[in-house]
Amino acid sequence: MLFNSPVFRLFFAVYVTLHGLCPSRWRLLLLIVGSLVFYGYWNWLYTGPPLVLAFAAAGLAAWIMRVPPERRRLRLLASVAALLMPLVFFKYTNFLWLQIVAPLAAMLGFQSGGRLIDLGLPLGISFVTFTLIAYVVDTATGTFPHQAKPKWLVGYALFFPHIIAGPILRPHELIPQLQKGMPLRRRNLLPGLALFASGMVKKMIFADQLGPAVNAAYAHPSGHTLPEFLLAVYGFSVQIYCDFSGYTDMALGTAQILGVRLPNNFFRPYLARSITLFWRHWHRTLSYWLRDYVYIPLGGNRDGQAATARNIIATMAIGGLWHGANWTFLIWGVLHGVAVALNHLADRKLPRSLRLPRWLAVLVTFHFVTLLWIFFRAPNLGVASQVIAGSLGSASIGDLGAFFSAHLFECCLLALFFLAHPWDESRRLRAIAHRAPKAIVVGIVVAAIALSIAIGVGSSAQFIYFEF
Repeated sequence: MLFNSPVFRLFFAVYVTLHGLCPSRWRLLLLIVGSLVFYGYWNWLYTGPPLVLAFAAAGLAAWIMRVPPERRRLRLLASVAALLMPLVFFKYTNFLWLQIVAPLAAMLGFQSGGRLIDLGLPLGISFVTFTLIAYVVDTATGTFPHQAKPKWLVGYALFFPHIIAGPILRPHELIPQLQKGMPLRRRNLLPGLALFASGMVKKMIFADQLGPAVNAAYAHPSGHTLPEFLLAVYGFSVQIYCDFSGYTDMALGTAQILGVRLPNNFFRPYLARSITLFWRHWHRTLSYWLRDYVYIPLGGNRDGQAATARNIIATMAIGGLWHGANWTFLIWGVLHGVAVALNHLADRKLPRSLRLPRWLAVLVTFHFVTLLWIFFRAPNLGVASQVIAGSLGSASIGDLGAFFSAHLFECCLLALFFLAHPWDESRRLRAIAHRAPKAIVVGIVVAAIALSIAIGVGSSAQFIYFEF
């Protein structure tokens, strides 16, 4: 069920009505049922994995808590491994088989055959897995109190605004709010609707309208002109941001209407003046998850500069593979890791007098991120190399008049995005919705939703991060 679809609008209207009528003690059950309806709309068979994972996490956490803190480490490691098994099975089995086992078997003279499994990836399984690992680790380490009743963990894992594409929540960010009964309050309605409308504009007016030009270059990278490659490369930077942050805005808005405050995932990332700051502003909940549950356990920065660099690169490589089972994602993650490690070294060693001016640092960081997005978007390394070569000048300029005639709308969208990006912040939008005259806010929200629907009719696509 897509947030920007008529089906979701009908679902949410019915759900909010029932939520308001339901006594607070029954709202968790209503949430679980509603979340299963939301999730199972695509395929009811895939409601099994998140439910099984949630109950498994509840059982594993209880198992860990039966022993004293000093004896929990092995049980915790085994529990995390168990929670990762479905993700590895669904997402990485064929990759490991075809890309690692099969070549080794061929070298030894054995025939390995084709794909091992032919199953679709359950939506949001990566997000559900990381969310539940956060719960198990936090309860085992005493960061969050163990919940004796599994219902709270099921509600935490299945909460429908975030189940498919995040934010990746820590238990303290959601479970206490669920336990307060998720009261409906009038003051949350307009800010929630404003956030939801913002997400619709990003998704349906920007991301979906830029998608065809991006897809054309990546589907058939030969024969395109330099402007077409540049439109695809810059267009994808805007597309993926508006697609993912648009989903986040809709998730935050939906949750706020239900009386739940979720953490924002984005903070104007394309204005970051370094790659380290970019990762503090882009997909923040994943960045902090990787920091706390991968980078620090690997050793963090405790053992010198070489070990710190190794841990950063390993963490970012895992983050790359988390996005998809493909060499392109691994390369994307490793290159980001190398850049972050070098950035940390420069911060320690480079005098302030030799650092780039802020405007130039922002420009360099944005173009580095944009260049690496090519690996993220390309289906394979061959396409990535063709797009990189084409966008760096190997393609001809072609007929500029014909290009602008065909792509004037997309170019205007890019210009409008970069003009508006400095003011793109959910906290600011919430504050405006709280303080501005209600009639004006309602008018803008209705106009934004109507415009999004009008422009997006027939062209709205699935959210990119649903694939992860």
